[in-house]
Amino acid sequence: MSMIKLCVLVIVTAVLSGCAGDTAHNPPPDSPPPPLSTPQIESSPAPVTPPQSASSPHGQQPKPPDETEPYIETVVMDAAQSILVPGMSEFDMVKAAFDHIIENTVLDDPIGLDIWRIRGGHGGGIPSFVENRSLSVLLFGVGMCEDYAAALTVLLRAMGLRAQYVPGLTYAADGSGFVDHAWVTAEVDGLWYHLDVQLEQNITRQGRIRYRYFMKGDATMSASHRWGQNLIDSRLLTPEQNHEISRDFIHEPCPRDYPEQPPHIFEPGTPPDIPALTAAIEDELRIYEAEHGMLPPLEQNIIPPVFALAGYPPIP
Repeated sequence: MSMIKLCVLVIVTAVLSGCAGDTAHNPPPDSPPPPLSTPQIESSPAPVTPPQSASSPHGQQPKPPDETEPYIETVVMDAAQSILVPGMSEFDMVKAAFDHIIENTVLDDPIGLDIWRIRGGHGGGIPSFVENRSLSVLLFGVGMCEDYAAALTVLLRAMGLRAQYVPGLTYAADGSGFVDHAWVTAEVDGLWYHLDVQLEQNITRQGRIRYRYFMKGDATMSASHRWGQNLIDSRLLTPEQNHEISRDFIHEPCPRDYPEQPPHIFEPGTPPDIPALTAAIEDELRIYEAEHGMLPPLEQNIIPPVFALAGYPPIP
């Protein structure tokens, strides 16, 4: 598949996925959400042992995933290494990765999702959705909510933490209904928490991160989000979608909020020049194909799981 054809697919995917515009960060007034249902856990990922070092219980070296495409593994490891410092606690690692994505990413259609094919993607198979969708954020600093969540997921896993990509719904900015969304849950010191890095960026103004959607429990998140069992219980989806959620996306419960954090102030950088980046990617593809021949057609795993619907019933 050529890069031009892929770009068309990515744009269609982003529009359908619900993060094409800002999502709301507050539920509309006088419309309380249904009670939160306690997720029923079908299975839990195998525990991951954090990397060790002589100076720190958690170390400072990223941990390669068990199975991933080689080029993407390098990208993830390099990004994790740029964030990690000796002596970091699990909380420090999560906060540093969360801040890093907010400070270095803009909300727009993802680009370069098949760049792995021309930068070494040989012998590793087709990347998973989460691996593939992390690339636009980690390499180019641009993406939609799915890309933000995918990037945070792979970064935390590379740091030796347990993290899960969460597909779900949140309120539309105009209060008209729900839109597709994605965020992350991660285990910190034995407890799981929600991390919505893209919505957090939505409310970040003048370089001030307020941590409204950082390390939250199920009760807090259910005021503005639907996922897992509480999404199934909301009856907003089709039976087929509910089956997919129950099979693949029943996540670990997040029993409480982490203590509130003081705001973090950073100096906003220059946004990426997306047209220039896209042109450079296309040039790289042309050079590669001139030397190696046309890339064969390949169906990449870049369509968001579960959703990709145009809309949902209005909020009652």
